Amino acid sequence: MTGQPQTYSLHAGAYTVRGYGNAHFGMSVDEVKGLITQDYPHTLGSLKDEIDPVQKTRVLTMVAPELAPGPGPATISYVFGAASKKLIAVNVYWLVTGMATQAQQTQLTQAAQLLAADLVGYRWPIFSVARGHVLAPGVLLVFFGKDAAGGGIEIRLNGVSYTLEARQPGLASVATPETVVSPRGSAQLRFSMVANVDKPDMEVLSH
Repeated sequence: MTGQPQTYSLHAGAYTVRGYGNAHFGMSVDEVKGLITQDYPHTLGSLKDEIDPVQKTRVLTMVAPELAPGPGPATISYVFGAASKKLIAVNVYWLVTGMATQAQQTQLTQAAQLLAADLVGYRWPIFSVARGHVLAPGVLLVFFGKDAAGGGIEIRLNGVSYTLEARQPGLASVATPETVVSPRGSAQLRFSMVANVDKPDMEVLSH
């Protein structure tokens, strides 16, 4: 109902958020560009190198024609700290523009389930995990976890169908499906990794 995996493997150790793929936090811009050349050679024509005017971070953005487990092309953004100039975050987006069909929404949800299945079986610090939360109409937090060092990882769906349950007061174990939410419009799966959730290396405007 909320994009949660039905099965997953249990792992003895704790999960550590290190980055995405072969790109690890702390790498320089040139090191990440070298990885992009090696891992995504067909995307070099789409590579953008920009400075965020507000946060003063540097962002490398590229489009991969296909990227598992999501359907279709994916946009990957590598974010470098305002002060450190090192990799501090990676965001991966699978986007269906226009009017996403129910089948396309389902594909994104299934991809989110696969991503979550790789995470939920690890040990996480107490009170550091959130799963299956509706953040706003049409916005579903499939998984969020923060490791012992403060690194964060998040799987979020926007514009996909889900079911809300109504629970009777005082009967926490009794629940029945109540409302099926079916957004209309574009749909997106976002997979994000951050080196430090509480202390991001970016400028904050003062008032």
